[in-house]
Amino acid sequence: MKRIVNQMLTIIAIFGISFTATAKVDPKVHLEEVTQQISGEILANKEKIKADADYAKGLIETYLLPEVDTEYMAKRILGREYWEQSTEEQRETFIQEFIGLLLNSYAKGLANYDGQPITYEETQYSTSGNTANVRSVIVPQEGEPILIDYRLKYGSDDKWLVTDVIIEGVSMAKSYATQYRERIAQVGIEATLKELAEENKKAKKATEISDEKPNEKS
Repeated sequence: MKRIVNQMLTIIAIFGISFTATAKVDPKVHLEEVTQQISGEILANKEKIKADADYAKGLIETYLLPEVDTEYMAKRILGREYWEQSTEEQRETFIQEFIGLLLNSYAKGLANYDGQPITYEETQYSTSGNTANVRSVIVPQEGEPILIDYRLKYGSDDKWLVTDVIIEGVSMAKSYATQYRERIAQVGIEATLKELAEENKKAKKATEISDEKPNEKS
């Protein structure tokens, strides 16, 4: 249950980072503004989100994916060794399947958001000013507050992009890195990509609406 709640709250807060900014704009300020906007949209469409998985995924694709540096995250997850060993096609496939993994993993948690308060602490910048950390504090209906840190990188396209999400000290990028590097070491990158694709297919099928009854014979 806590895992599902964490997924849901993470996605709500990640939605808050959907913005284009110049270096002079404080990410924390915009986080507060956009989180308020997207939270209202989710609360107003909870029933549709519950009934339509594609709609929920569409929200993530619209608000989340353009603001996440998916290529940078993919490089971090695979690590320099496996990234350099893989072909251009394999890299692109991994990025696309990783995006699919995010969509399938988090879309189902959107409807669980019930307006839990989300506050942001002051932005912490690196010495160069090109990377930043923004910590959010989410107060669930039950239990202790949840701390979520967002690591952002300022890119050449004049945008702050998210490179990692850290929930209660656990890095999403590092967790995926451990999982997939171990698997690649065991079966190779091509087999790992096929397994990831199959995992996404099963997850997508599980969200499809069917008119068949559970005990109906073909």
